[in-house]
Amino acid sequence: MRQDTSYFSSAIDDLCLGVKNHSLWMTLGWNDIRTRYHRSKLGAFWASLSILIFISALGPIYSSLLGVGVREYTLHLMLGMIVWNYISSITLECGREYVSAANYLVSFQISYFTLLLRVVWRNLVVLCYQMSMFLLFALIFQHPISLNWLLAPLALLLITLTALALGLAMSVIATRYRDMSELINNLLRLVFFATPIMWMPNDNEQIQLITDLNPFFHLIEIFRGPLLNSSLNTLNWTIVATLMMASWLLAFPLFAKLRSRIAFWL
Repeated sequence: MRQDTSYFSSAIDDLCLGVKNHSLWMTLGWNDIRTRYHRSKLGAFWASLSILIFISALGPIYSSLLGVGVREYTLHLMLGMIVWNYISSITLECGREYVSAANYLVSFQISYFTLLLRVVWRNLVVLCYQMSMFLLFALIFQHPISLNWLLAPLALLLITLTALALGLAMSVIATRYRDMSELINNLLRLVFFATPIMWMPNDNEQIQLITDLNPFFHLIEIFRGPLLNSSLNTLNWTIVATLMMASWLLAFPLFAKLRSRIAFWL
């Protein structure tokens, strides 16, 4: 019992130190972005252009196939892709972070959470760049602004906390079992097509069941719904809040229990 308390105490100290070192993980995150787009004329704006090219190519085609308006479908697809990329990138990159940043852990002995928050920060910056494309399209399509938009920051906070919890679990499991990252990557590809991102939910009972049972739909919808001025769906928010708490209740004890072994798995 005393040993378990020691595990949790060390894990909480790691979390607190990671939050305290905000200037470090923000600097590391910015450096990652600068390195990724080194010698590029457009730099980080490629994050925005990539989503712009994707939406411009697929938006008119799929809106015609699905029989919905180009404006409605384009904004639906764009926001879905932005949130999906954010969640999946954090989850997968956290799984590889300890291995790729082994030099930091050995040489500087920084906290594990510092590295995970570095992943979250750099993906949050990318999301902000990509959201500029949504604002551009909203302006072009004369999409109205409403008070519902004020829910988007809260939704993003819940999404980030959930993605961080998933990333925390992945960081431990994928460091121990290196094949796990590739397995989860392939599973996420399947989940992508089962999530209303490139298609839209309808009144079909089977489709409705798929969307209701898909946690990623609810994660995306609490952010996408308010920005599309949809009516507030308390079910989405309740499921996401429950998912966030459940993720932390599972991931943090796992991290606390195995934290001392991570260095031996690098």
